Amino acid sequence: MRDKFFLILGVAIIAWSFYAFFTSPPAKGEIREGVIVIANTEIQVEIADSDLERMRGLSGREALAARTGLLFIFEKSGLHGFWMKDMNFPIDIVWLDENFGIIGVEKSVSPDTYPQVFYPPRAVKYVLELNAGESDVLESK
Repeated sequence: MRDKFFLILGVAIIAWSFYAFFTSPPAKGEIREGVIVIANTEIQVEIADSDLERMRGLSGREALAARTGLLFIFEKSGLHGFWMKDMNFPIDIVWLDENFGIIGVEKSVSPDTYPQVFYPPRAVKYVLELNAGESDVLESK
């Protein structure tokens, strides 16, 4: 009986560890940042290039700093879908090809659209999430 208790306790601890790991935001030191240039405009970005980072995205955040974005980098170009699960503010989704050319934009996507999934017009290698309205600067150049 005592062995079963410790087995159940061990499984519960492992399950809780996975839950805590996958639902907590990354530590400040883990966030990689950079600058990209799109349509002659420099944009400060955080980089999401792992499955976990791409899955987490901007979910759970209260805001995104002005004139910054989250850049999703995929191993291969594809029709990568995005949704607004656990989002707290509207965003623009900018679909980018392998040369960072804009091939489409979803404007002012509201958290209320969840569970709708948004797809690019054709295969993309990169996706940039910006505050709603900030993609206008990219398209006007």
